[in-house]
Amino acid sequence: MYALREGLRQILRHPTASLATFFTALVSFALLYFLGLVLWNLERVVQTLERELEVAAFLQKGANVEALLTEIQGWPEVGEVRLQSKEEALAQLVLDYPYLAEAKDLVENPLPDTLRLRLKAPEAVRTVAERLRKLPGVEGVEYGGELTERLVQVLSGSRLAMGVLVGLLLLNTFFSVMGSIRLSLESRKEALGIMLLVGATRRFIQAPFVVEGILLTLGASLLAVAFGSLLYLGLAQALQGLLPFLPVLGVKDLWQTGLMVLALAVVLGAGGAFMATRAYLREV
Repeated sequence: MYALREGLRQILRHPTASLATFFTALVSFALLYFLGLVLWNLERVVQTLERELEVAAFLQKGANVEALLTEIQGWPEVGEVRLQSKEEALAQLVLDYPYLAEAKDLVENPLPDTLRLRLKAPEAVRTVAERLRKLPGVEGVEYGGELTERLVQVLSGSRLAMGVLVGLLLLNTFFSVMGSIRLSLESRKEALGIMLLVGATRRFIQAPFVVEGILLTLGASLLAVAFGSLLYLGLAQALQGLLPFLPVLGVKDLWQTGLMVLALAVVLGAGGAFMATRAYLREV
């Protein structure tokens, strides 16, 4: 109770420095939380596209289907391969576009037999497509991997950029906490000297300042998580209204990410305060 009471007093004793640290931490944690959710959601989108990724190999008339199936099934990148006859392809086309139902009886079926492949490793889609084009009896190859490949590249670049940004934000918060605690230490310089003379331990002296650091960063992180959750849920709802198939994070995911941010806030607050008091006590 002593540490908590003194920590609150020190925050009120220096409102300007405390507010500066609070708002620095607020901006850092809000960006960290919201960008983390966006990046995680982008990963979900990429994973969904990878699961649905399919390579189609269009066959020439008279192609040896059995030989092609046997060879392709032996490729390590391929998880499943199946034959879609031209009749099945036409039936699926009519199902997707009902207005073609009358036209199909007027002309000969122009669609080829098709081999459809599901891959174990979606990143190998370009290699598999090139290998398919070289097989005898394959007339053409199509796959929807271009969009997935671009999203993977965006995701990799986003991870790197976010890593640098998060590092800078956390360092900024850490040193802001240290600066605020240093000011509190200077304002109580005489009292701390007397406490050391009468035998107070360093841990006893450090405790109120560590509590002060935790209160500043934890309060900022709580507000940041609340604001970031409302912003994310609003954007997710708007996006799903436009793109209902788009996967979004659930409330459980938001809780999980929020708890991680709160834990990080406690570590930063306690760590910054501890390092500031440790350096000060060494000087004394």
